[in-house]
Amino acid sequence: MSTDARGSHKAGRSLAARLRGGLQALAANPSIRGIAGVLVLKASMMVFNFALIALAANVLQETQFGIYSILFSAVGLVGIVATVGQQILLMRSWNEYSANNDAASLKGALRFSAVLWLAGTMVAACIFYFWADASYGAALARAATVYLVLYAATQTTAHLLRASRGVGIGDGYGNLLPVLPAIGYLTYDLATHSTADVSTVLLLLAGGSAIGLTVHAFVFRRHLSARFPEYRTIRPRGEVRVWAGRSARLWLSTGLEAANQFLDVIVMGILTTPAIAGGYFVTTRFANIFASASDGMHLFASRHVPDLYYRREYENLSRILNLIALMLAAMIAVGVVGIALGGKFVLGLISADYVQYFPALIVLCLGTAAAAAAQPCAPILMLTGHEGRYLAIIATSVLLRVGGFFLLVPSYGIMGAVTASALSFVILAGALSYSAHHLAGFDGSVLRLLRRNTDTPQPLAAG
Repeated sequence: MSTDARGSHKAGRSLAARLRGGLQALAANPSIRGIAGVLVLKASMMVFNFALIALAANVLQETQFGIYSILFSAVGLVGIVATVGQQILLMRSWNEYSANNDAASLKGALRFSAVLWLAGTMVAACIFYFWADASYGAALARAATVYLVLYAATQTTAHLLRASRGVGIGDGYGNLLPVLPAIGYLTYDLATHSTADVSTVLLLLAGGSAIGLTVHAFVFRRHLSARFPEYRTIRPRGEVRVWAGRSARLWLSTGLEAANQFLDVIVMGILTTPAIAGGYFVTTRFANIFASASDGMHLFASRHVPDLYYRREYENLSRILNLIALMLAAMIAVGVVGIALGGKFVLGLISADYVQYFPALIVLCLGTAAAAAAQPCAPILMLTGHEGRYLAIIATSVLLRVGGFFLLVPSYGIMGAVTASALSFVILAGALSYSAHHLAGFDGSVLRLLRRNTDTPQPLAAG
């Protein structure tokens, strides 16, 4: 073998060794493993939710699917409002008091959240039932209300488990178990050409939620006993005034956040017909591929950001946020290309009637991509004491979006709706990035990649 040939062979082996070493280093990085696990979980959730929508659209009649879409969205909206902000408060309480080994304050916070959640959910369930009964009849109202209560409970405990045990146990059980019985029922109906019933689908979603809630309760009780062996006997310490103030701001913030996610379908049902609302529902669920990517990063960020922040491990926090931003940028780029190339085909798989909404899908995806790029800023603001600023930002976004609906939908239909949504999302993204950077000192958006090494951690905001 010539000298040049030996040199090339050696260089090739050296390059392969470096690549192999780089891949091994990535695999050994706990942050990479954590993000990979979250992305696998979110991908699984996206597949199951897509299957549920596709099956419902094919098995239910057009008007029935529209009614299902409206009720499903209403449960998502009211279910978040019903928790009175306790989802995020529980995450903050667990991280803040666990970091200080303050079992007494943690016990008081858990009791406070349980009482407030129960009161809020009962009030919301009563109001929801009367609305659903007046709009769609008693059978659908009962089924949807049962699902509402169990949905609110499961989502609340999922946040607590996410903070204490991890994303897989909290959000995995909380989001996958509820949809499995309904998917099984709709699959059977599709295979046997049977007629599906909307109330049965909602009751099966409730049944799956009950299973997830049971798993959550068992897992958390065991973990709490292991983490704080003295928990049962310790006397709780209360900061009711502080917790009440936080809850009020977080309640408004999470309620408006849910409105940004679910209210549009309800408004479409008011301004148009259930059938058109169903078409818009499919379009938004498909565009939420970006929301799924950002939700994965949101789950990872809300699990690690408060823990590192309260422990004052700011260098590690900066590294985590850089990694999140890189992963998010890559996923958004892949998502934009994928939808541009395959969106029309996937809409056709659900129903040929939905192919006409492809241009609207493209417009909406541009907006959801912008929102996804800044989504990790939300937990940064809410979990570091800046929930008031987040409340102002999300309220402005919702007002712009709903106002745009009433202005544009009567004349332009679905295209008007997606245009209003896209514009509100772009404004939302810019405001979140700016606020996280200047208030908390950590920008969680993709824009942080353009201003590396500028993190300036700020002290925890009062309240």
